[in-house]
Amino acid sequence: MSVEESLKKVCKALKIEFDPGDTQDWGIVNSDPTRVAEFINYYKSADLDDEARFHVFELVVASYNDAILGRLNKGQVRTDFAELVKESYNVPNLKVVRDYWKEIYNKENFPVGRLL
Repeated sequence: MSVEESLKKVCKALKIEFDPGDTQDWGIVNSDPTRVAEFINYYKSADLDDEARFHVFELVVASYNDAILGRLNKGQVRTDFAELVKESYNVPNLKVVRDYWKEIYNKENFPVGRLL
């Protein structure tokens, strides 16, 4: 399945509008701090190919970063995010996402990098 086909499927499932110009930074462009729990649940329960798994993981991380900034990272969401990050170490292609956020880490704009 192509990147575009994979993302169209994910967009349909998550009710996100698909924009072919946003495929490279799809997770960042579509982040939503109020939907972190929903995105984590989708990541864990959907039958995702490697391409979709990569983009949904990026969506979760970007959304959690925004949740930290908006002080919405509490309770079960915090626990579920930490568990997802731990599990991500078993998926080799997700290292790119973790490394990206670690590299741009700073407290003011990208605090999630510290958690990866």
